[in-house]
Amino acid sequence: MRASTHPRPARRRGRDGLTVGLAVAALTAAASTVGLAATAADPLPRVELIVNGAFDSYPWIWTCEANVRSSSIPHDHYVSGRPTADSTARCAQRVHVRPNSAYTLSATVRGPFAFVGVTGATGENASTWSGLDSWNDLSVRLTTGPDTTELTVYFHGWYEQAPYDVRRVSFVGPGFEPRPCGDQETPSPTATDGPASPSPTSTCGRTYIP
Repeated sequence: MRASTHPRPARRRGRDGLTVGLAVAALTAAASTVGLAATAADPLPRVELIVNGAFDSYPWIWTCEANVRSSSIPHDHYVSGRPTADSTARCAQRVHVRPNSAYTLSATVRGPFAFVGVTGATGENASTWSGLDSWNDLSVRLTTGPDTTELTVYFHGWYEQAPYDVRRVSFVGPGFEPRPCGDQETPSPTATDGPASPSPTSTCGRTYIP
């Protein structure tokens, strides 16, 4: 009787190992590419985008209506707005922002009907207000649209209402620190019961008020 024979299995020549090795190499390359992309798209640091948010230096930067005055009390810097029938005593400052990014506006205010807010040309709008006579903190968040690169931060009172005061305004989010003199230099409001504030200088340097 002839012994039964079985065909010998063909000898593998490392094809599976080669396939696995190529797959690992491809995944490694892909991970490396993702890492490079993540590095290239790293978010910008969160920085303060307001210039002279404590109202303690020149150039003034803020664009204010005529019925806004700065405090003349040494080492106690704030601005006071006196709304009229035709004016809310508004101040504003432009800031550069990044599209599709989150920002936080905060302020320290007092007086009834003290408003702070931020608005953009592409529909962004966020604001908050206080009716307290003592100093208190306000805060509001905003996310920019896909095409937004500039916003306007503002504060004001309300028509024919009592005066308001603002001690600090901050707008923090991803971006680059603004230049010390901002995009444009504007005259500062006159100090209450004090001398007129000096005009901005031609050089971009800040002068701090005692």
